[in-house]
Amino acid sequence: MSERIRTILILGAAKGIGEAMARRFHHLGKTVIVTGRQVEEDQLAQLAEDLPGLEYRVVGSSQFNLLSDEWDLTHLETLGTQVQRILTDFPTLDTVFVNAGIQSHYQLFQDPPPDHADVLAELMTNLAAPILVAHAFAHHLLAQARAGTPTTLFLTSSSLAYFPVAFYPVYCATKAGIAAFTKSLRAQLQETGCAAMNIVEVVPPYVDTELNAAHRWQTDRLQGGPDKAVQPMPLEQYIDQFFRALQAGKGPDGSLREEIGVGFGARGAEVWRDGWQRLLRASGMAE
Repeated sequence: MSERIRTILILGAAKGIGEAMARRFHHLGKTVIVTGRQVEEDQLAQLAEDLPGLEYRVVGSSQFNLLSDEWDLTHLETLGTQVQRILTDFPTLDTVFVNAGIQSHYQLFQDPPPDHADVLAELMTNLAAPILVAHAFAHHLLAQARAGTPTTLFLTSSSLAYFPVAFYPVYCATKAGIAAFTKSLRAQLQETGCAAMNIVEVVPPYVDTELNAAHRWQTDRLQGGPDKAVQPMPLEQYIDQFFRALQAGKGPDGSLREEIGVGFGARGAEVWRDGWQRLLRASGMAE
């Protein structure tokens, strides 16, 4: 069902899953715009060199000041202007893929973070910023869909949204928040009666990226050592499985699945659908 995607903005694409997604969408012939932090400008420039036609915007610069390490909640009044710059450059943008994220490992009782800065950065990057991005692009995507162009908003949660672990207390909470927000936003979209816009929760499993590279040894140690610890899925394997699920779609009208989960992520989404979603529908608050 990737045929419905023509011009895609991927936030957080300098490395890891975001970069791999950008490469695969570009390979499929899509117009791809990516963002990354200012400190990742070299990686973004290399990506653009590798993939002719790919455009990038540096996060934390005047081009697109969002999801940066210095992101200041007092400057949120500029968000509309920043998004408008993207839409001015790419008025036919039909897909936004919010993928940026950071992950911190700490034990609150044994080894708490030295201050609140890391906690706030994780909350803002993983939860507040994706919600604000969704708000900023929602009306454009809905208008495009109503005008006849299928549109999609992808929001990345995690298998840890459904299976929280002690290793990542804030990360798990933020990803559970994204999962809940995605479901609520989809319910609001249904009330508009517009079937040409899809809101998709992307639910990756534990994937072999740099996300937890700095503290992976600690996570392994807490699981009894690397021989006993859960091992990450190779990145290319995850990307292959994601795109197979994307292509499978949901219906003959080209609509996408509500969740695209892989591995443990798929199991978490299935448990929610088979349990809590049924209860929610029984309450009359969801279709």
